[in-house]
Amino acid sequence: MQISFLFVSRGGKEEYMYYDIKESGKRLSELRKMKGLTQQQVADELGIDVDTVRKNEQGRRGLSIDTASMYAEYYHSTIDYITHGKESSNDEVTAMLAEYPEEVRNKAAKLLKNILDTLAE
Repeated sequence: MQISFLFVSRGGKEEYMYYDIKESGKRLSELRKMKGLTQQQVADELGIDVDTVRKNEQGRRGLSIDTASMYAEYYHSTIDYITHGKESSNDEVTAMLAEYPEEVRNKAAKLLKNILDTLAE
């Protein structure tokens, strides 16, 4: 087990979040493969070096909070999932939506909002 940490500030309180970078790398690799992408494609999309993506996935380089956040947003995931494997209750819906283009996701979000507004009446 190789441990690394992220420095985070929550509500003005500074904390260190420790995590296993090997396991985190496995999750990053799985997320990328689920989208059918190469490491080069991810690097190009995120504007980072392919060597960074490779080392992150191999667990040879820890993540900065900015990089972890970038991966989480890109993969429609969470930092908690990437660093600790903790899935939120909406991960199934997020994964399902991630398979569709942004235009479809936006339409689905509007439709869901209308449904929730109607149910709230």
